[in-house]
Amino acid sequence: MKNEIDNKVLEENNISAKKKTSVAPIAILVCAALVLAGGLCIDNDSDAKMPVLLVAFVTAVFGVAKMFNQPTALVYEPHNEILNEEELFFDIKEKNNVIELLRNGEFTRLRSQAKDSSNHPLKVELYATQSGSIAIYRVYHFVPYTFEPLTGYEVCKR
Repeated sequence: MKNEIDNKVLEENNISAKKKTSVAPIAILVCAALVLAGGLCIDNDSDAKMPVLLVAFVTAVFGVAKMFNQPTALVYEPHNEILNEEELFFDIKEKNNVIELLRNGEFTRLRSQAKDSSNHPLKVELYATQSGSIAIYRVYHFVPYTFEPLTGYEVCKR
């Protein structure tokens, strides 16, 4: 999530931010342990022992860093659904239509009207469940060098 959504909005709508879990950091740490065990079995007089131990140490540090740097996902608690993030772009003349579609919860129609390129001045940041039971969105317009918010974060429930 690039922009942080206010915790009050999330709590009022039974949405929580949870870390995604992955097997990759554990697998990296197991590989580091195996390399370390192999490095400790190498004779002390060998020139290969120190590079192998260094590789084991670097791999272990990478695994620990990856474990603490897991991505965060928004989860809708009643149904335990993950909200997927999308960025949709539109022409500025479509602003009123886009806001109306968002407030009415017509996200499939909105997605079909979105432009293919990100070179358009109106951006919608949309977090929605796969089933469409809840969505959080915010509309931005382009001012030179950055996107400025037109609306606050709004919630649409079905």
